[in-house]
Amino acid sequence: MRRLLLIATLATSPLHSQSSSPSGGLRYVMPKGPGVMLVTLGNGWVPQKLNLLDNGTRFVIQLKNDRLALEASYILFPNNTGAPTATSCRDAVIHPVLTNPRSDATVSPEQQSTRKMSDGRALAISSYRIERATSTDIQQENLFGFLGDANTCAEVHVSKVNFKPADKLQMNAVLDAFSFDPTYTPAAADYGVIGTLFFNYFRDYKASAIYYRRTLDTLPPTELAAPASLIARVTVDQLSMSYGMSGDLADSRAINEAAIKRDPTYPLYYYNLACADAESGDAASARTHLQQAFDRRANTLKDEPFPDPTKDESILKLQNDKAFWAFVQSLPKS
Repeated sequence: MRRLLLIATLATSPLHSQSSSPSGGLRYVMPKGPGVMLVTLGNGWVPQKLNLLDNGTRFVIQLKNDRLALEASYILFPNNTGAPTATSCRDAVIHPVLTNPRSDATVSPEQQSTRKMSDGRALAISSYRIERATSTDIQQENLFGFLGDANTCAEVHVSKVNFKPADKLQMNAVLDAFSFDPTYTPAAADYGVIGTLFFNYFRDYKASAIYYRRTLDTLPPTELAAPASLIARVTVDQLSMSYGMSGDLADSRAINEAAIKRDPTYPLYYYNLACADAESGDAASARTHLQQAFDRRANTLKDEPFPDPTKDESILKLQNDKAFWAFVQSLPKS
């Protein structure tokens, strides 16, 4: 299967609504629900991991700053507390952690406070220190900040091992820079950029499929109608590959079959079906769909190279079928 960088497509799309540089900062949204969290990188902060937890409802980005010896995480999750406040978000997270600490950890009492943000909102703050763990003195200071409304909670967590009082200034600076807008309605480009981060940078294909699905579902109908727009075609392609690479061949096939009904001239839909056929061991269907793809290859997107099936890891799974492989080798080159 092929890989495309959807960020580049979104950057030139009229639907684009945000910075698209992974090194400069991005708007982070959950797959469902309002709200956006801006995480600005640089100044030594480097992303370590992107996660989508709790059945696709909790978005987490983890970062590290070696120069400051700090780690940070930013989290978005649904507010199921019944109260539309930052303090309810804080209590929902911190209380379970401190009431069930690790048996081998020595934890200092929690300290709670609030801080007025530049926009007037109150940031609910919690801090505690893990003094020892597994009989080792670690002195890990943990500082949390929470914002939230009735729909969404946003959390920032910054920690420092071998904490010294002078470190508090840098840790507080992370909280002061925290940015969350609970009223923001995500656009297709927001979902697409995050899907591409999961796909290209973190190889989490289940998560990328969730975000690409939201990208497709959020596109206006005019973008999907034949001939479909650039962003619509690339989104289907990326979504199909995300499904396929996470082992969900049924959904990979379904998304391309639906796209063909809307937009029958684009060749990559047929090529993706051939890949799904090959993954399933169906040489006859793979041959049919490859031929249909090659018959339409004049409609390949501008500057997009048409894939070479002799080098495709999915198609190669049928290489031992001599008749099929002879057909593949007979297809036109570039």
